[in-house]
Amino acid sequence: MIKRRILKKILIIVIFIIVGVAMIYKQLFYQAKISNGNYLKLVSTFTGHSDEVWEVKFSPNDSLMVSGGIGPNTKIWSRIDGKLIYDLKHPYGTPSVDFSPDGSKVCTGSYDGKARIWDVKKGSLLSVLNGHESTLWSVVYDPSGDLIAAGGDDDKITLWNAHTGELIQEFNDAEQNIWEVVFNPTGDLLLASGSDHLIRVYEVASGNLLETLEGHTQVVLSLDFSPDGTLLASGGDDGTVKIWDTTHWKLKHTLKGENHAIHSVVFIDNERVLAGGTDKSPLGEFLEYHFGFKGMVTPIIATLWDINNEIILQTITQHSNDLNIGCDVSNDGKWLATPSADKTVKLWQILEN
Repeated sequence: MIKRRILKKILIIVIFIIVGVAMIYKQLFYQAKISNGNYLKLVSTFTGHSDEVWEVKFSPNDSLMVSGGIGPNTKIWSRIDGKLIYDLKHPYGTPSVDFSPDGSKVCTGSYDGKARIWDVKKGSLLSVLNGHESTLWSVVYDPSGDLIAAGGDDDKITLWNAHTGELIQEFNDAEQNIWEVVFNPTGDLLLASGSDHLIRVYEVASGNLLETLEGHTQVVLSLDFSPDGTLLASGGDDGTVKIWDTTHWKLKHTLKGENHAIHSVVFIDNERVLAGGTDKSPLGEFLEYHFGFKGMVTPIIATLWDINNEIILQTITQHSNDLNIGCDVSNDGKWLATPSADKTVKLWQILEN
């Protein structure tokens, strides 16, 4: 009887060891399938940042790019030759940036809770927008250029007059921090997502909350509208990309790739979306954060999806660390920019296929 108990304990230990080894292998040594499509071609890498890059945006005429992140300097680049045009110096980092629709200004959101408006031609500070007490994870102009919306760690969304800096409205429905605010292409709707796993849809004119979208099981980090405005993409820490019909706000597709968390989603066109985030498994991310672990396999940084068929067209492996919040596609649809924790911005040509 005693021997049987001992053998049973040994068997349980052996099973636990086998399961543990299998889990560690899958987390650290399993090579996910890489899809070598020919839809996105790496053109250049911008290497001027001293720390993680969180967001990048194209100017309206696509000749310039602005990028910001953990470091205190927001950078304006020439997209054409890669030259650094301005370093916009801040007291703290700027995880969120955006160009005004006419291209004359840049708005930056900082860790100090302030949004700042800069003159693009001179690289000079024009005004400071107040209303938040902590990090602004997202700032965005509306399509008319008359409004600026922002959201961050103080659980609220603000709406400013972009010309006067007047605080027009606050939205306080969220009980946890806001990660993304976006206007729809016509500018009549403002959407926000955050740590409460929800996406809220507001009518700009009235300030009314129209819809609350449920479906993600963890933090929703990124939102993007399709160019024609008929679809909304959302991505978050649950590792999924969800595609919503904006007519009735119904969920149409759920896309799940190899990224364990989705930090950024962006439409390439009305039928394709790029989604990316963590480059390692949760165990790998833990070991990287605490011990500098670099990984044992080729990382999948982002995935290009055919939305309607829910199939992977191409995987991106060229960054050496996570893809961060705030990828962007140029207004002419020919270029993609990706910001990364590897301190770089990469510029991709979108090829015709």
